[in-house]
Amino acid sequence: MAQFSILHAQILNIDKTDTLPYSSKARWTGNIAMGLEIDKQKATLVDMTSNLDLQFQKNRELFITSASYRFTDNGGEQFLNEGFVHFRWRHGYKNSFQPETFVQYQWDDGRGMEHRDIAGINLRYNYWYKHIWEFSAGSGIMYEDELWNYVAVDSAKIPPGATTVSSKALKSNNYIKWEGQTSPNSIFSVVLFYQAAFNHFFSDPRIAGSARWDLKFSKRFSFTINYSGIWDPKPVVPITKFYYSLSNGITYQIK
Repeated sequence: MAQFSILHAQILNIDKTDTLPYSSKARWTGNIAMGLEIDKQKATLVDMTSNLDLQFQKNRELFITSASYRFTDNGGEQFLNEGFVHFRWRHGYKNSFQPETFVQYQWDDGRGMEHRDIAGINLRYNYWYKHIWEFSAGSGIMYEDELWNYVAVDSAKIPPGATTVSSKALKSNNYIKWEGQTSPNSIFSVVLFYQAAFNHFFSDPRIAGSARWDLKFSKRFSFTINYSGIWDPKPVVPITKFYYSLSNGITYQIK
């Protein structure tokens, strides 16, 4: 079963390690989750959420694809439109130490993020304990390219003639993760991220975290609760420095 911790505040994606033996035979696994809610009052409220996680394994290579999309529309007025697409490659993914490279594209119209592009490489460490719990840690560098507008900024804080703001930086990328079984049919995971420009590594880091609980109630279906939050002391535009997301849904296992 492939399980993933997806941070909806959208730092990046961290996947679970597969402990099955290496195989020359190609193998696909993954999860898919979708939700749709439509309410008719004075106007029609539509809320849709979809998530897709796939991984492809062959020999010593592991390729991971994750995608998420969510929007909320109230009678033609859009309140929420966010999502991301993430690709990751891990070589020698069963080793204790392994390289991982990744790219990601994302957007969040409600917060004013027109796009955020990321590309980076980490050295990852994995430790398994009797297939019951896993500890992972990674450290590396990434290049970040962001474009923001002022749609979510208080009008008093918008400078005259403001349109969009671009930010490009090379940053340190670090994370730790713990995931374990809380019962034979449930799994809990926690991830903490620490990212900062090298000249502000200790003074202005972006700190984010996520927690996920999966409760399996059939062979292929599970109930999932996700929490994620992000603290950014210097956002590109003057929006709220703390942002969080809480969601739940039904997940279908692909294998």
